[in-house]
Amino acid sequence: MLSGLFNVGQTALNAAQAWISVTGSNIANADTEGYTRRYVDQRDAGTLTTKPGGEGLGVNAQQILRYFNSFLESSYVTQSSNSSRWSEQENIMGSVESLFNEANRTGVSAAMNKFFTAWKDLAQRPGDTASRESLLSYADNLSDMLGSTSDSVKALQSQMDVSIGQGVDRVNELAKSIASLNKQINANTIDGVSNPNALLDQRDMLVREMATYVNVSTVDKGNGDFTVSLATGQPLVQGINTNSLEVLSARAENRLSVGSSYGGKVQFDGSDSHEYTVEILSGGNAVAAGTSGNPTFRVSLDGGKTWLRDENGAELHYEISSNGTTVDPVQVKNLKISFSSLSNFTAGDKFDIMPKTGLYWNEPTRGPQNVTPQTFFDGTENQSRVSGGKLTTYFSIRDDNCGRYMDELDATAKSLIWEVNRIHSQGAGTSLLDYAQGQQTVLNTTVPLGSAQTVLPDSGKIQAGNVNFYFYDKTTGNYVSSGQLDFDTATAGVQNFDPTVHSLDDVAAAINNTFPTQLAATIQDGKLVISSAAGSNLQFALGTDSTGMMAALGVNTFFTGTDASTIAVNSQLHGNVNYIAAGQVNGQQQVNKGDNVNASAIGKLADTNVTISTVWKTTTNQTMAQYYASLVTTVGADTRLAKTNSEYHKTLTSDLDTQVSSASGVNLDEEMANLIKFQHSYTAAAKLITTADQMLQTLLGLKQ
Repeated sequence: MLSGLFNVGQTALNAAQAWISVTGSNIANADTEGYTRRYVDQRDAGTLTTKPGGEGLGVNAQQILRYFNSFLESSYVTQSSNSSRWSEQENIMGSVESLFNEANRTGVSAAMNKFFTAWKDLAQRPGDTASRESLLSYADNLSDMLGSTSDSVKALQSQMDVSIGQGVDRVNELAKSIASLNKQINANTIDGVSNPNALLDQRDMLVREMATYVNVSTVDKGNGDFTVSLATGQPLVQGINTNSLEVLSARAENRLSVGSSYGGKVQFDGSDSHEYTVEILSGGNAVAAGTSGNPTFRVSLDGGKTWLRDENGAELHYEISSNGTTVDPVQVKNLKISFSSLSNFTAGDKFDIMPKTGLYWNEPTRGPQNVTPQTFFDGTENQSRVSGGKLTTYFSIRDDNCGRYMDELDATAKSLIWEVNRIHSQGAGTSLLDYAQGQQTVLNTTVPLGSAQTVLPDSGKIQAGNVNFYFYDKTTGNYVSSGQLDFDTATAGVQNFDPTVHSLDDVAAAINNTFPTQLAATIQDGKLVISSAAGSNLQFALGTDSTGMMAALGVNTFFTGTDASTIAVNSQLHGNVNYIAAGQVNGQQQVNKGDNVNASAIGKLADTNVTISTVWKTTTNQTMAQYYASLVTTVGADTRLAKTNSEYHKTLTSDLDTQVSSASGVNLDEEMANLIKFQHSYTAAAKLITTADQMLQTLLGLKQ
């Protein structure tokens, strides 16, 4: 009995001492980040069954454990991914918004207004050289503003690429560190005896940091059997093994239908912020462009949720043609798409094009799997991809935000180029032409100009009709003759241009056949070049063009380029401001210096509603300035959305952090109370031993 008392007292002393030590450690680490409050796993040491009843054996201080709520921790990790994403997005969107700041009156809107005002001023003084020089100055400024804005957005996208690379490297480092800790935890865990709490705290901190980069989920089976996976299921850490994330360059993959016999691959040239899904609509073999029965395909930029449509809402279908050896490239948005094989196209076959660097989960036995964050055009996100953390922010800013802004900025520039050039190409300056070079390149000069195989930016806007040419004596300036292009001189009457039939080669031939003594047309590097025929002593002017062909080819145009980054004033106008077509050939075949028809028409574009479209949105009944203003508004709305989401998720994360802290954090008041309690427990245990000792001394004293 007395020996049992000594044992009970000893175990009580040990337990109280353990509690005091753990409480002291809790107090010391009250401000240590990642430290989880600990406690002693204290258990009854058991009971001996003896007379007069069960005799307790004391207490066992089994092991030291953490106050840890796995559900709360998992909830916090998930929410912190969202918070990190939107907090980072709020910070970056502030920089994006500054690129489109129109409040300082020196932005694109102001430059566009001054440009059109300069045309109106020229309409007042069409023969004034100073007004023409002023117009070119404002045009150059507008081009520079559009180009500068485009370059700034692209620079931000490049910064996102750097951040993406750094973020992926850090995630992989964290995965390796977690795997290393799993190995140490396994080696230092003795079930029911020893728990490596410090290592567990370190691992939790690493998981929390990883969650700030990418949304993850965890499964802990104990003893270092700990798994960290992307929220979409791909494991990054499995015990002591890891799988990495990688940033891979642009690529394309086949998704052939069952039974498909196509043996080639999709090919592309160019880059874009969107992912392309190509689906074969009708199969067969590719032959010459325009041939009935050629295979066709359609394209989606949001994984097949929607398909590209033209300005009228009709779904765009592209022909797959060939020159007999290779497939003709087709311009689809920013890419030239073709295929490596001409035959056995099968309806239903799909091809995925990633025309940019992307995020991939890499597992050696399966190869890279695309997990790049993706936002659809309806604003929803691809849930089979990464959708949380800073990496999602960087990809969303680069691809969704900046991608949309670039599309709309380019749409503004394209509309400006087309609308101005469409009018200018049908006019005449105070100096007539003896040479005019097209500014747009036709990739394939043998296919119809209205087909996508020409890879001509405005090929879809070319219509059937004709072009008027006027000829004047170079010495006297007197009118000599005029006429329209005849695309079949062997047939009676003038045969008009048909964009579904006639190629650039046909256009050059028509010019040479219709005006053999007045003009000479050649094609140089895919560009149409028109000059006065040798020995003709003639100059020429272009008149009404019902086809839009000359504007599309860049002949006698004001602007060159195809988008915001390439728009510029035609160098021929800088060489001679008198080539600025402020007027038109009038009904008497005259070109008067006082004619302001064109200048007035272009000036009125400032207040003219036009149709402006991207591949994912068509806007009508807006001026170009209003369309650009809506872009600026969109940027502001996206910035406010990021701020709202940031504040919302910060609040949720803060609430969860409070709950986690209440369960796992150190409360100094509570620990001080525990210290006093266990100090009394220790004193009581010591008193028990003292009492047992006195009882033993009394028993021994009976012999005397």
